[in-house]
Amino acid sequence: ASTPTSRFVLNEGEAFDQKTKLTWSRCSVGTHWNKGAKCVGSTKLMRLNEAKQYAQKLGDGWRVPTVEELYGIIEQACSNPAMNSDVFPNVKDLGEGAPYWSITKIEEIPTLIYFVDFLSGDADGHTKDFAMAVRLVRSKR
Repeated sequence: ASTPTSRFVLNEGEAFDQKTKLTWSRCSVGTHWNKGAKCVGSTKLMRLNEAKQYAQKLGDGWRVPTVEELYGIIEQACSNPAMNSDVFPNVKDLGEGAPYWSITKIEEIPTLIYFVDFLSGDADGHTKDFAMAVRLVRSKR
């Protein structure tokens, strides 16, 4: 496994990655942590600017991750979802996969921003005005 549960320190709705020293929200934006059911609610799809504003309003260092950070939590041994479901539960198909925003521009096509599909584990690009899911990260514990 590329992202074994032992790599993370789980604290309810947060997962501290001991390898990267990043703290992840275990739930997608729009859902919230519920101890018994894990992540409950409906994943909210947002344009990139909305996602950045949401993270800023939350404060405490939360932000939209880079594509490298997102790809770092993809579980190479899994698909549908390509995530460690014990660490990041309730990842669901949002209609055309489970695309999650990064803030990384595609260098060759700067109008496109990378996203990572949490079902397939693939990265691709889209315009910032497309609505996708968001998983927030912060650099401090």
